Amino acid sequence: MNKETLQLTELTSSGVRWQVLPEWRHVLFGPNGFRLEDWLRSGLAHVVKNGPHRTVYRVALPGLCFYLKHHRLPDLRAWLRQLVRPAKARMEFERALAVAALHVPTISPVALGECGTTSGPSESFLITQGLEDTESLSDFIEKTLPRLQPHRRTRLHMLLATALGEFVARLHDAGIVHKDLHAANLLIRLGPDDQPSLYLIDLHDVCLRRALTWRVSRDNLVMLNRWFALRASRPDRYRFWRAYCCARQHMRGGWPGRARYDAGLTAANRLAFQDGARHLEQRTWWSNLRFWRHRDRRCLVTNRYYYRLQSEAVVGCAVCDLDRGAMASLLADPDAPFQQPGAILLKDSRSTTVAEFDLTVAGTVRRVIYKRFRVTAWSDPWLALLRRSPALRSWINGHGLRERCLPTARPLAVFHRRHGLLAYEGYLLTEKIPEAVDLHRFVAQLDELNEEERLRTLRRRIEQVARLVSELHRRQLSHRDLKASNVLVNRESVWLIDLVGVTRYRKLRRRRRVQNLARLHASFHDSPLLTRTDKLRFLRVYLRWGLLGREGWKRWWHEVCGATKAKIRHNARNGRPLA
Repeated sequence: MNKETLQLTELTSSGVRWQVLPEWRHVLFGPNGFRLEDWLRSGLAHVVKNGPHRTVYRVALPGLCFYLKHHRLPDLRAWLRQLVRPAKARMEFERALAVAALHVPTISPVALGECGTTSGPSESFLITQGLEDTESLSDFIEKTLPRLQPHRRTRLHMLLATALGEFVARLHDAGIVHKDLHAANLLIRLGPDDQPSLYLIDLHDVCLRRALTWRVSRDNLVMLNRWFALRASRPDRYRFWRAYCCARQHMRGGWPGRARYDAGLTAANRLAFQDGARHLEQRTWWSNLRFWRHRDRRCLVTNRYYYRLQSEAVVGCAVCDLDRGAMASLLADPDAPFQQPGAILLKDSRSTTVAEFDLTVAGTVRRVIYKRFRVTAWSDPWLALLRRSPALRSWINGHGLRERCLPTARPLAVFHRRHGLLAYEGYLLTEKIPEAVDLHRFVAQLDELNEEERLRTLRRRIEQVARLVSELHRRQLSHRDLKASNVLVNRESVWLIDLVGVTRYRKLRRRRRVQNLARLHASFHDSPLLTRTDKLRFLRVYLRWGLLGREGWKRWWHEVCGATKAKIRHNARNGRPLA
């Protein structure tokens, strides 16, 4: 099916001009026009994605499933953009037909609707036939794969890496550039013997041109690899790269080293092949750092994930799945939860008060942590005009760490009492990490285990903490208060909390990394449960000996020890405990 041979029926319903495949007309339209309201009332349609710019409905009729995208113009920028280009629904409709004509698996459009106004750009609608027995590649990797048996999961990882490499090579050979190519815009279906089939969706960002050069292909691969660099293993990413290059071996020139990649690589071509993989990984990491810096602002504005809080005396932000009724009562009296029945007071000091209680999140009652940041000096509200308050820094850093795939408690809301332009007490609401204890308590509990189990558990946790700190620094983040009480451990993972001291750098210097390591080391400097061998094991994992060599570790050891002693002396002079 292509645009030239496609026969469409045109009609107008409720001010919307529709172009519909003839066989779908009576399915979509009734005596009262478009049937969406009827489907919503009867439960046959439900919202699967909603935001200011777009709402996506899934309609499941007997023996038939399809999706409706309602594209809006939420701001002036979107309105102006549509002055010089077609509506998003029309672009996706036409590009879906063009991509299908190139024999690339994708969605099948069945109807297009555009509001029939004469005053300029307007809303648009696209209806596509559902791809049954498929799910997004991101959900498949994050939710479905972990539930499978280990041997099947390993086999699927290998099959999927190869299939994805061949699929992307097919896109690039056909001249298809998806400007938003990530795992959520690919669908997967498992066939016989677990052979994966992939489909390209969300096509309004697709460009069609001749077969892509290496430079254009590389930029598109970097976009795709940003997601997989954090969630796929190095062998799987290398397997993808090999499959991609083998599928594009007929390309003439423009490739790194101008090598032909096939099953039998020469020594020179193998070096060029590996250099290309390293170059792609390096550019991906640079791209991720820029992408994360941009995303850090997303939690401060209204979108499909967050919304702004506003009352007479309180202003802030919250996640969209937080119960609005509970938030209304919280905003009415932010200090009430500290006295409510069932709340447990965890801390009450001059600067902060911390309590835990139950709250409805996404329709489920969950245990949450509620923290109040007090105003301790007259200058605090004025300084908040020049820099972010501790509560707001914790909110931004919490979502920033989660964007970077670093484990931390999910922030749910942040708000401040305001008088005029000045922000006073700050309040932060986060989910509680289940069954978690801080690192000090975890190490103390190891005494209850027998020697063999204690060593095995301790070494596993040492490696987990070292990897976490290493990945924190690799993402150019510093946690200046990285003490044992700010690292939580449960059965599954290690978590960072109390993120006021987290700072993002364009380039994280060695001195700052040493300070972080020394702060953590100072928490255990006199602990008899950690030997010098355990500390060296931590340093080895942190420095990633297996990948980056082991030169220079002695210098790191001495610098961390020196910084630890300086920290101990500083706290002793000021009469402050280390933990």
